[in-house]
Amino acid sequence: MQRDTITFFKWIIPLSLAWGIAYPLTKVVTFSVSPILVSVARVIVGTLFFYFLGRGFSIGIKQFVNALFNVIILLALVNVGIYLSPSPGLVATMIYTQPIFVLVIELILGSKISLRGMSGVVIGVLGVLISATLSFNIGLLFGIMGSLSWAIGTVYYYRNLSKDNVIKLNAFMSLISIPFLSSLTPLDYYFDFNVTSVVLLIILALIAQVAGFYFWFNAVRDLGSVSASTGSLLVPVIAYLTSILILKVVPNVPEIIGLILILVGVYLSLNSRKGK
Repeated sequence: MQRDTITFFKWIIPLSLAWGIAYPLTKVVTFSVSPILVSVARVIVGTLFFYFLGRGFSIGIKQFVNALFNVIILLALVNVGIYLSPSPGLVATMIYTQPIFVLVIELILGSKISLRGMSGVVIGVLGVLISATLSFNIGLLFGIMGSLSWAIGTVYYYRNLSKDNVIKLNAFMSLISIPFLSSLTPLDYYFDFNVTSVVLLIILALIAQVAGFYFWFNAVRDLGSVSASTGSLLVPVIAYLTSILILKVVPNVPEIIGLILILVGVYLSLNSRKGK
């Protein structure tokens, strides 16, 4: 088994499971807690967990820029999009157009990417778009802008911070995000306080923010921005599967076609790295 395949299974598979489970769980949690408060809770729990695990922060201008694009702007745009859209799940799906932006940015910066690798990205993102066959609304635009912010942050991390301590970096990113995201809490605020909601909120934060971000930045470091981003397309696939189990929501025909294309795209991207 090739090294990249081992790395893929080491980081992308657990990442996909973490974020894939997080989507239907978020849907359950947002019945009681507003999306903005969910984001704030995520970064608070992330700060505490990563700080005590890493015993410190990785602080600096580059770390702040990384937090700006990968957490602050991304989560802010996604939550505003959810607020404005009649289809919140579709806004979340639009985030996974991110690999196409990563591909374009890397090509502009002079990266050499194989035809198979580029084909994998295009087919995978096409699968995302096909699986999201609802009419356009302004909320989706914010989701796409969020994917662009995430793409910029991904490339920035890979080129500037891939040798940084992942745990301490995440501790700082979560910490610096708290005041920015907290300022948005008046937007569609609601919180039905009960023990179940709080427990689910903490579990969601541990899965999505702690486990997910830890796996994600390690994947980008070891696989590169393009391959890791294309691999992240498995998240919508897992999200659909877990939604069937948790929410009893069955994918329609366009969604199934889209999921198949996503799998083909991920396969092409992974195989494009063979021999390197």
